[in-house]
Amino acid sequence: MSELQEKVKASIERLKAFAPEEGYYLAFSGGKDSVVCKALLDMSGCKYHAVYRVTSVDPPELVRFIKDQHPEVKREVPRYPDDYKNEKLAGKPITMWNLIPEKLMPPTRIARYCCDKLKESGGVGEMAVTGVRWAESNNRAKNQGIVTFLN
Repeated sequence: MSELQEKVKASIERLKAFAPEEGYYLAFSGGKDSVVCKALLDMSGCKYHAVYRVTSVDPPELVRFIKDQHPEVKREVPRYPDDYKNEKLAGKPITMWNLIPEKLMPPTRIARYCCDKLKESGGVGEMAVTGVRWAESNNRAKNQGIVTFLN
């Protein structure tokens, strides 16, 4: 068995070992990592639902790719809560274009508030599968195990 086949087998076994009865929440961005996670979930036979959180800044080619190649992925627009502190934004979609003036600065590598509001707030209370790789940052490589549990 090749190294890749062993990694695929181990990933499928882990997905099965932790599979919640109600199924996984797949945070689907349309990128290569989430496409691989979706393929692994399909191969595992585990229940899941894939959700693409509309960010308002994704390139049109990516949005088209998701629609054309993964039509079963649900599109979800993040929204401000109805009781949000800024009444003008309460209940409205969260976009990069209303986050920037609210934060008084564009997102930076150090101040990455946009992902928290636009992508990472989905699937609350569900067991989420994300395509976060250790290679993306030293912090992830040092501080995350194979499975990360968040409260």
